[in-house]
Amino acid sequence: MFRDRLKWNEKYRRGNYPAEPSDIVKDYVGLSCGLTVLDIAAGSGRNALFLAQRGFTVDAVDISDEALAMLAGRHRSVRAICADLDIFDIPAERYDLIINILFLNRRLFPQILEGLKPGGLLIFETLLEPLGRSDERSERCRDYFLRANELLHSFLSLRILHYHEGPENDRDSTRRLASLVGLKNS
Repeated sequence: MFRDRLKWNEKYRRGNYPAEPSDIVKDYVGLSCGLTVLDIAAGSGRNALFLAQRGFTVDAVDISDEALAMLAGRHRSVRAICADLDIFDIPAERYDLIINILFLNRRLFPQILEGLKPGGLLIFETLLEPLGRSDERSERCRDYFLRANELLHSFLSLRILHYHEGPENDRDSTRRLASLVGLKNS
């Protein structure tokens, strides 16, 4: 945990993070039937602040205390929670909306499903394995990339409203994403 916190704190000290809310969050947030949100790996809060400004109450969880310090006090409806997501547990049926953007921890998949209230919405987007020949670096980092159709198969119990795998539109075209939006049955 300590090593992870140091790594992510350094990233946020360098200012190497997006500031605008994720397009998928902007595009699909209107489908949420309630106002309680869990933002997994919230970082400096780009999505949490966007949601809070639209009336949501957000639990923003991240391991980086540096990132969360940037978020702290910026909106009264955001609760910053500094936690290691390798051991953090999502409470059952607490959230109307769960977002997971550019983060992957497969251990959380069943908890994400359980953490959604009936009728709750999941917005999930993260990196896919690079195409083509794998090198030593990508082999070491396989745990951080989804495999083809893995995200879809992991959340098939939801009513899938959107699913896409492919290159990221507005940034580095070599980076590939898997995107999913799904509703938990009422």
